[in-house]
Amino acid sequence: MRSLKLEYKTTCDALRNWPGGPAEEQEFLEYKKQELFRALLEHTFHDDPV
Repeated sequence: MRSLKLEYKTTCDALRNWPGGPAEEQEFLEYKKQELFRALLEHTFHDDPV
């Protein structure tokens, strides 16, 4: 879980500090961010029942 949170944070940082470059790379980072967030939510939902 810790590594997943770190990967999400570094992806967000990469997007926030985007210096420019190929649009495909930025689109991939956006997609990756969404998928990582989804995985974090799913893990929280399954491992931390209310």
